[in-house]
Amino acid sequence: MVEDLFPEHLDDGMIKPALDFVAHIRASKMKPVWTLTNQWKAVYKGRNICRISLSPWSEFKKYKWVVTAYLEHIKEYEEDVISEDLQNFLWDNVFYCVQKPKDLPPAEEFRNYALKYPCNLWGCAPGKTVTVCGKELTNICCNGNRQHFWFHDPDNATLEAIKRLLELEQKARANSALEKIKEQHK
Repeated sequence: MVEDLFPEHLDDGMIKPALDFVAHIRASKMKPVWTLTNQWKAVYKGRNICRISLSPWSEFKKYKWVVTAYLEHIKEYEEDVISEDLQNFLWDNVFYCVQKPKDLPPAEEFRNYALKYPCNLWGCAPGKTVTVCGKELTNICCNGNRQHFWFHDPDNATLEAIKRLLELEQKARANSALEKIKEQHK
């Protein structure tokens, strides 16, 4: 279980919030299961909804842990995100293309990367443009098996925001599944 490894990978001040976060996602029917070395994924409605990575592999920055949120239905609840003032948590934790031009915002110290140069095996650099909660974000990683939001060494406020975002995503996925069932029975 991921909780068993927290004392080995996280600083003392990070352990309790991390334990609380995992307890919350377990209680919300998103059980994290081991997927790769030091990585656990939580699935909801048959698709990844969250990933927890300990001592991630980043060549650029040294992090203790990362929570990746798979917000596939975010367009359906953007208004809730904005009304609850959660949009900055998304905008500030975007996963950028490693080849994003250096002169474009945000500053290098605020960028999230996982891979190193010359990550462009798919000819996708310098990434794609997406609009999230009304803000255009440029040079986002195009790799199809990644999502846009990676929360590095999240603090308590960020973990609370992630919990709420995952709740909104769960609700949107449940509604989508219900709509598919209704369509099948027509």
